[in-house]
Amino acid sequence: MSTPGQPENCEPVVDERGSDEHGSAEHAADTLCAASATGPLDDWSALRRELRALVHDQLQLAGLELRLAAHSLMTMIAAAVCIGALLVVAGLALMGAAGLGLMEMGLEPAVVLLVLAGLTLVLAWLLRVLIRRRSRDLGLPASLRALKPPAAGTRNVGAT
Repeated sequence: MSTPGQPENCEPVVDERGSDEHGSAEHAADTLCAASATGPLDDWSALRRELRALVHDQLQLAGLELRLAAHSLMTMIAAAVCIGALLVVAGLALMGAAGLGLMEMGLEPAVVLLVLAGLTLVLAWLLRVLIRRRSRDLGLPASLRALKPPAAGTRNVGAT
């Protein structure tokens, strides 16, 4: 027999004195669900199994995505190498055309080669300057400054 506020499948617990839970307020929370097949340990085990399955699924998804990302990265690197080779060939063709144009203007072939080598060295030097300027950002300077502890002589703004 169930009472109001108590599930249908729960029976009141009878204490050692023979009075049921309705006899005192201190025993009101002590009810035993006799028809309930799962206990707290069963619920905990089920929750643990569900959590383990969820973590497994998430790790498997992350692994598949990492494999796809690695494959995409390798494809992009291979394409970039091919593009680089094509750009080198195109640059050589442009230099050859410029050299032929200089030779038609009456310059000696040795002078044309020196002019083209000089232009190549100037372009390489400009690219070196660009790389040096951009390399400063690789060390994550703002993040390092944010993580560095304040100096001993300075006060914290929020400290009292």
